[in-house]
Order: sequence, then structure tokens, then C-alpha cells
Amino acid sequence: MSRFLGVRLSEDELAALDQWRERLGSPTRSDAVRALVRLAAERTPEGPRLPVTVHTEIEELVEDGYARDSSAALETLLALGLREFARLHTERVPGLRRAARDAAERRANRRRADREGRGLLDR
Repeated sequence: MSRFLGVRLSEDELAALDQWRERLGSPTRSDAVRALVRLAAERTPEGPRLPVTVHTEIEELVEDGYARDSSAALETLLALGLREFARLHTERVPGLRRAARDAAERRANRRRADREGRGLLDR
């Protein structure tokens, strides 16, 4: 089932539609509009759902003037969060590696002592 959709376009919108139609190689404007609808249906990502508390924090950042809109607030939060994550990563990873080496060394020492003790018992 199809329906007629009468839409008035401005000169700029009409020129943009014609340009896109030519790039697409579409014979008619109607086909170009159908292609746009298909493209919009394919590219509409659901995206991750943010918790209500995060939405509230984003709105507060906008209201307090830290960001011009919610998109800019989200970008700011991501940048700061990634920067903090990188800082923690660079501070903690060497310590975690050191702790893993120490634990491996302790296990090796225990195994060595266990083998030596078994050797003494076998005599």
C-alpha cells in the first residue's frame, strides 16, 4: 500500500534533493525520497540507553552552563571520564604487574622449597 505525500520544499531543499538524486543516480525525485527513507530506517541506531541519573546529571550540566546542550555535555563527560580512566590505567597497571611478578616469584620459591623438602624426606 502506498500513500501520496505532498511536501513543499524550499529552493535550497529542492536543490539539495536534486543534487543527492543525481549522486544516487535515481531517475526521479520520488525514488530519491524513497531511498532517503530506506537510508534513515537503516541508520537509525538504537544506541545505548543511559540511566535516568546520567540524564539528570547531563541536564544539570546544561542548566549550570557547563555545556551548551546535552550533546556537548555528554562529550565533556566522556572526555573527562576517558582522561580519568587513562590516568588510573597508567598509575595502577605498573603496580598490578609488579604484584603479579611478586606473586609468581613467591609461588616459585614455595615450589622450590617444597621440592627441596621432599628431597630431604626421600633420603
